[in-house]
Amino acid sequence: MAQQRGKTNKADATRRQLLDAALSVISERGYADTTVDRIVEVAGVSKGVAYYHFASKADIATCILVEGVGGIIDEFEVVAAAAPSATDALVAMMESFAAVIFRNADFGRFLVSELWRRGREWSDALRVLEERLLAVLRSQIERGQREGSIRAGVDASFEAVAIVGMVLTATLHYIREAEQRIEDGCAPARAHAETERAFLFHIQDYVHHANA
Repeated sequence: MAQQRGKTNKADATRRQLLDAALSVISERGYADTTVDRIVEVAGVSKGVAYYHFASKADIATCILVEGVGGIIDEFEVVAAAAPSATDALVAMMESFAAVIFRNADFGRFLVSELWRRGREWSDALRVLEERLLAVLRSQIERGQREGSIRAGVDASFEAVAIVGMVLTATLHYIREAEQRIEDGCAPARAHAETERAFLFHIQDYVHHANA
């Protein structure tokens, strides 16, 4: 049993290594110019190992996006179930979404380039996940309308889409701002912490006042 667990853990670690390497290469080169050869070179594994875990480059990309967005949705659903009010839920959901992108800007850039694109192998899977994501947001916006914290005239569907677009693009903007501060000599930990803190303040302000 312990030996089997060890094999499983090693396989999971190798799979994660390949996904992280692929995301790094995609961020550097773009998806079209990314090759499996380069992914395995960065991951430090053989091509045979890569094809043991994934059927193709597109399969790797699909897993990156589906697992990443799926994790965001899972967190949204936990937050929505536990939050005492819609305002609390929306703030926490937007903060958790932003935190994912702050921790992994490469994923954020890949997601924003692919979320609304058509014709990719993962497009249909992303459409399903996008609708789940928007549904959780809509439910909390509508809850806020019932609670009186969000104006009744706000279009919940539009607002949900706007939140996703705003968090994605604004987070990436703030990450670039932190990177610029680092280039100008600011300590990396300080630059990222202060920039993220400023962004989260604006999220809270938006939820509390934009729709009142």
